Amino acid sequence: MIQLILTSRLDNQQLTHMGGPLEIGRGPKRGDVDRVVVRDSYMSRDHIRLLETPEGRLQIENISQKATVLIDATTPIEPSSMIERNMPLRLLVGETIIDVDRSSVADDFNVQNLRTVAAPRRGREGELPNLLQLGSAPAAEEIVGWLEGVVSVQRAAAGSPEFYEQTARALVDKIGLDSGMVMLLTDGTWKVAAHITKNDNPTGRSFSQSILTRVASEKRTFYLPASALAQAESLRGVRGVVASPIFNASEQVVGVVYGTRMFSMSVREVGPIEASVVQLLASAVGAGLARLERESEAQRLRIAKEAAEEAERAKGQFLATVSHELRTPLTTIIGYSEMLIEQTEMDGTVQYIPDLKQIHGAGKHLLTLINDILDFSKIEAKKLELAKEAYDPLSLLRDLFSSMEPQAKKNKNRLEFDCSNDLGQGVGDATRIRQCVLNLLSNACKFTQEGVVTLSARRFNEAGTDYFRIAVTDSGIGMTPEQITRLFQPFTQVDSSAGRKYGGTGLGLAISQKLSGAMGGNIVVTSEAGKGSTFTMQIRATLV
Repeated sequence: MIQLILTSRLDNQQLTHMGGPLEIGRGPKRGDVDRVVVRDSYMSRDHIRLLETPEGRLQIENISQKATVLIDATTPIEPSSMIERNMPLRLLVGETIIDVDRSSVADDFNVQNLRTVAAPRRGREGELPNLLQLGSAPAAEEIVGWLEGVVSVQRAAAGSPEFYEQTARALVDKIGLDSGMVMLLTDGTWKVAAHITKNDNPTGRSFSQSILTRVASEKRTFYLPASALAQAESLRGVRGVVASPIFNASEQVVGVVYGTRMFSMSVREVGPIEASVVQLLASAVGAGLARLERESEAQRLRIAKEAAEEAERAKGQFLATVSHELRTPLTTIIGYSEMLIEQTEMDGTVQYIPDLKQIHGAGKHLLTLINDILDFSKIEAKKLELAKEAYDPLSLLRDLFSSMEPQAKKNKNRLEFDCSNDLGQGVGDATRIRQCVLNLLSNACKFTQEGVVTLSARRFNEAGTDYFRIAVTDSGIGMTPEQITRLFQPFTQVDSSAGRKYGGTGLGLAISQKLSGAMGGNIVVTSEAGKGSTFTMQIRATLV
């Protein structure tokens, strides 16, 4: 176990390392080796590795590629080399001085003498006496209530040097101890975050490693009165100790509030009262660190949200630009191809008509794909607006049914119309309904060969609300249960081979499902591989 003091223009660290290799460098920890990060631009990201040998000597390895490490300003350790020395010693790297010594002699007191207290109970508000002025047996809840007023004045930013300094000072000024420390535990290494003493020349050890280990492992507050330290040579000069764990939001020990009494006092010795107050003080430190963690997380989420919003704005602007830049020439191509087809028929040059129709069909196909992508982006951005206008659902479905005749004939399919004549009137977005039903009919005709495609519709009432149930049934290739699970995922084909054979972006059903949801319903599917499918769309008859 070794103690280190690191001093530089930008850094001042005191810590104890329990054992095993310890790396020192400018970069973050990598792997399982404990690390001390130093703010020194002259130090390499990975510079020094220290290891205490079983004989109590220090093994110093220069793991940098460039800079030399000096021992006591005289002996150089060149890059990629190693030296073993007795402690104490001083290392010089860049602007950083590192003093290394063996930790104090092992504790010889009986750890079974450590005493503990229960969790603190909230006390009353109001004027309470100074802790040292209290009688020999004050009520513990009064002390807790008094300290609640003390910790409320700790307004320094959580995690800042002032935050830890105020905590350590409270141990000295408010509780009456001679030494107050806040020690943080990181990757198995204890680091002194703040240390306040009443006397400029304190006697005795600043802290006991055994007590720190016990507090961290058992996650409890412990104290040692003077009577339990009388025969402990390793804690000579110490008249009382109290230490309480600091917890983070995950209930893990991240530090200890540690107080020591060095001198004999005319008042009572360190006991459960002091331990209860220190415990609450440690709880306040943990609460501050938890608050800092929440604030950091909130800041991270805010930045992420702003970045996402900016990305969304950029995507919207990009899609709008692409829409304009692609739609305009495609509309021109489609229009001119239609004109050329008519002109060639008039001129009698019919040999060009198949090529012109291919150009016309490709243009229409590209325009449909662009419209699908733009629709999907609007839905995802929650910018889709639905019309709420009166329409005749029966006429709408008849028109759609008639428009599908040419596509049905391509695969030698037969269309059947089975829509009720009493559908009545609807109020909603007829264009979006047409888009959804057209997509279902197109898919049915596309995936069916020499079969039957049926369009049916009914109106029904459920819980006082009227709905339309529109179903498209086919006798096509059908789907497996596993394929159905992927059916409504955007940019996904249920079968990659089917996607290559039949084409499409995999957006049609995803868009139709979201549009149905926006119109107060959904789309469900039943299917069996090799026997066909039925897609049923249910939407509100009247959008409000």
